[in-house]
Amino acid sequence: MGRKSISQRLAKAKSPEVASEIKIEWAAAWESETMQVFARLERAIQRNDYDELCIATGQLKAVMQKHFAALPNVFTESVKK
Repeated sequence: MGRKSISQRLAKAKSPEVASEIKIEWAAAWESETMQVFARLERAIQRNDYDELCIATGQLKAVMQKHFAALPNVFTESVKK
């Protein structure tokens, strides 16, 4: 089985401190994943590689949609605790 979603991880958090750590780690992973895609976009621009630009743009869109979809779950779990 793959990695658990942020809402699943927050639901199992034993304390507000643990939940806070989970959110910080999640945000850091989001930033890292996003910056990797931006680096890919920058390389494609430098090489004037239109195909790579299209691929990286699609990847960035997917990364952002995944995380923005999770944000309501993060906020909801925060309110429950």
